[in-house]
Amino acid sequence: MSVDVILLIVGAVFLLLLFSETPVAFTLALSGALGILLLRDAQIVTATLGDTPYASTANYSLAIIPMYILLGMFALHGKLAERIYALASRAFGRLRGGLGIATVGACAGFAAVTGSSVATAATIGRLSISEMQRHGYPAPFAAGIVAAAGTLGVLIPPSVVLVFYGILARESIGRLLLAGIIPGILSALLYIAYILTRGQVLVTAEQARLADVLAAAAPAPSSGEREEPGDRPSSPDGADEQPRAATLRAVVWIAVIFVIILGGIYTGQFTVIESGAMGALVALVMLIVETRRDGISQIWRSVRSSLLDTASVTSMAFAILVGASIFSTFLVMARVPMRFTEWVIGLELAPLLVLVIILLALIPLGMALETLSIIIITVPLIHPVVTGLGFDAVWFGILFVKMIEIGLVTPPVGMNAYVVSGASGVPVEKTFKGVGPFVAIDLLTVAILIAFPALTLWLPNAVGV
Repeated sequence: MSVDVILLIVGAVFLLLLFSETPVAFTLALSGALGILLLRDAQIVTATLGDTPYASTANYSLAIIPMYILLGMFALHGKLAERIYALASRAFGRLRGGLGIATVGACAGFAAVTGSSVATAATIGRLSISEMQRHGYPAPFAAGIVAAAGTLGVLIPPSVVLVFYGILARESIGRLLLAGIIPGILSALLYIAYILTRGQVLVTAEQARLADVLAAAAPAPSSGEREEPGDRPSSPDGADEQPRAATLRAVVWIAVIFVIILGGIYTGQFTVIESGAMGALVALVMLIVETRRDGISQIWRSVRSSLLDTASVTSMAFAILVGASIFSTFLVMARVPMRFTEWVIGLELAPLLVLVIILLALIPLGMALETLSIIIITVPLIHPVVTGLGFDAVWFGILFVKMIEIGLVTPPVGMNAYVVSGASGVPVEKTFKGVGPFVAIDLLTVAILIAFPALTLWLPNAVGV
């Protein structure tokens, strides 16, 4: 049986398993094992399945992944997202479109700690969408803001996605984290510019809630009656629900974590892994300080939930890594990376055009697969092509993860859009409608980064990491 026929069979099995909702880790492992069996024999399959789980995970550099995930879970359970959103709402909520800007700011701040697009979209979506709708934002506009701004988590460090790319591409993780800062800020600023522009047209007067109208119409309680806390109409500004001191502390916590991670790497005080561990330690201290008034039992429940969630997410990530390693073993045996590299380089196309084609091909992958799965599957294939064409691998890494995240908000299978829809109750079709303009903005951002590579590389070159 020829190699091309085997590749077609394995590809068909892979798609069949994927569409039958088999977990991605098992889809990769089963497809890869089948390919190895067809190429070689059962003895090689047995040896690969026995050796790969250890060989693919017994890597000290992978320790940074659970550290960053743990950091994000401590931040999530420490109510950091609520306080960031409250502070941003106070700062921008009075502007037409100000709550949208506050949402982008909250997503950027929370993503700077968690490094997860999906977690950011789900958490901020629960807080912000109903508040924006109450202040006159159309549901598609509000949901689109959250879904798009949630993708900032892949660029603003610490980013688990960039860490995975750096490990697989064998590039400096410190340079990748620094390289993501300016593109992340640029993305946020372009979102804000669009929100300010469209907010003048789309955002209407604040919509009064029925509970507020009834409360305002009801007679004041007599001196003998005690007013229940629930009888009082809620503040028109969701930010007022959080104590001012607590929201200001949230900014301090973010700054401390950010400085420890990047400052430690830059000064050489910590390795990348050690900086992640220190960031997680600070996040644990933050969780204890911010929940101390709820009692020891609540602190323990929050810490326990954070550890369980970290174990769950880390297990998923490493299971995908093992499955992808088996699949990659098959691809190497079939000489797919080498053949693909030779074929692309042999095309009589300008290198920049090849780069654009590769980037555009990542969007449909982002619609159907989870981010880490895409990175593990595609980086071994396209990294040699990109470096062979003479492009900087760190610069390409930022473009790479940005295009994957565009897929996360692109119909029909944009994961962030479904997460936002589930968290807010906004129908998914309205979410996709609202996210469309932000996809165009993201593509504009990628075009700017391609045209001006210095925006990506200036900071890591200046720091000298």
